[in-house]
Amino acid sequence: MAAQFTQHADFESKGEKSLATQRFKILNSILSAYKRGPFTVKTPVLATTAFILITAQSSGFSQTLPDLGTQAGDAKSQNAQGLSIQQAIQNALTQNPMMQQSQAMIDEAKGAIKEASGNRLPQLDLSFGGVASNNALNVFGMKLNQGQATFNDFGVQQFFQEAGPTFSNLPGASSNPPDSLNHPGWHHNFQTSLKLSVPIYNGGKISGMKSRAEALLRAAQSGDRAAKQQLILQVVTAYAGIDAAHAFVKVTQQAVEAAKSYRDLSNKMYLQGVVSKSDLLKSEVNLGDIQLRHQQALDQLADAKDGLHIVMGVPRNQQFEINELIHINKLSGTLEEARNLALRNNPQILAIDQQIDAARSGVSSARSVYKPHVNLMAQQDWNSENLGIKNDSYTVGAVLNWKILDFGARSGQVDRAVAGLNATRSKQQMAINTLMSQVGKTWRAAQLAENRLDLKKLAISQSEEATRLEKLRYAQGISTMTNLLQTQAELDKSRAEFVQAQYELILQRATLLLTTGQLEPDAISATPLTTQSSLPSARRSAYAQPAVVSVSKVPQ
Repeated sequence: MAAQFTQHADFESKGEKSLATQRFKILNSILSAYKRGPFTVKTPVLATTAFILITAQSSGFSQTLPDLGTQAGDAKSQNAQGLSIQQAIQNALTQNPMMQQSQAMIDEAKGAIKEASGNRLPQLDLSFGGVASNNALNVFGMKLNQGQATFNDFGVQQFFQEAGPTFSNLPGASSNPPDSLNHPGWHHNFQTSLKLSVPIYNGGKISGMKSRAEALLRAAQSGDRAAKQQLILQVVTAYAGIDAAHAFVKVTQQAVEAAKSYRDLSNKMYLQGVVSKSDLLKSEVNLGDIQLRHQQALDQLADAKDGLHIVMGVPRNQQFEINELIHINKLSGTLEEARNLALRNNPQILAIDQQIDAARSGVSSARSVYKPHVNLMAQQDWNSENLGIKNDSYTVGAVLNWKILDFGARSGQVDRAVAGLNATRSKQQMAINTLMSQVGKTWRAAQLAENRLDLKKLAISQSEEATRLEKLRYAQGISTMTNLLQTQAELDKSRAEFVQAQYELILQRATLLLTTGQLEPDAISATPLTTQSSLPSARRSAYAQPAVVSVSKVPQ
């Protein structure tokens, strides 16, 4: 029996070298991507696919492929709370700094509208000031406002003194300047003013400013909607990434168990003299490598959760476990209908449309400088040498301002506003072209992902049947372990690619909803992880039990 087994083992060794070469060629791109860099939330399925096939090649045993629907809850901590996709979205929309910034822009636009509306209404100003001067005109004016002006301020007493009792020096007295009027000395005044200004006509400047502010508010609201949808896409990406990361942890855990079984089997066969010690040493090295990759998988899962923490804006010490599988329905209609829907409904395009409206209003407001401005005013003043409300006076008036010549200043202002309008129109055209390209690209990618998903479902079914038949042939002694491992590896590959296709389909459909402006929370459905299987034919799968080969199963 030992000789027969040795021949069988030699045959397998040669066949496995060929099988390893074949697997490497098929999966070279996947394995290279996995080895180049750390696992990220954006490529969890790629890492899962790579490691499933690495494990199948390095350990030599078939593994139980983890089911995203049933295995994601295995790593739950006792203190973690379940987190649904809708809860994750709501956390992000209420706590992510991106939404706070978007809301600040809306508040800024509302403030601009309030400012423009207020400029249309009368304004009441209260002012208080104190002044001291020895300027002749200012001192005389302050005395007039205070009601303190006397004849002596005009030099009457000096005039009579110089003219004499009989006015004999009247010509000389009349020609002398009055010292009290020309050199009055220091005097101070405290003035309190209450002024009412009423705008009558400003050439359309105020109405243009208000229209511009209203358009900017609509643009900010559309931008807020775009930010919400972009944030929802980030949540969907991170949430689905954790789904795949959980599966990756399960794969590596099962790989560790399989590597231990392989080491134990190699040890038994070495003690029986069937294999050399090099096989045992290789199995121990393989176990250490698999254990390291399992630790990397745990670290990558933690990194994926940190990413969702950041997107949701929650503290890092807040523990959670995802408990749902995401489902997004296919967008109905044709590609042309999807493009038309994007033109009508994409919030970024709508925001640019409203920015164009704001630029038009800016041009209208700039042209108001060519028109006259008319304002009314009414003012009441109180003047006193001491602090207090005394000696009130009133002033009313109307003011007409019309700038006639400014040597190009006004035309430059208008030209600048027109240039801004043209720039916004160009920005709109470029955004539309980019959007049309994105819709077409995403539409085709979603269709391809859907077709790939259907194909992988069929591949799983066929691979399961092939594995079942190959197991029967191996049990009857008419097949080799190499053939069995090859069919098992194909089933591993089909299931891993099914998970990748499912992940890609979710992301492409979500991106398509984003481009058409329909990525709202109610567009995303989910099913509980504990009741939904993400892989077809899970109960009939050959992965239901690990296929660990022992010495007693070797054909006699």
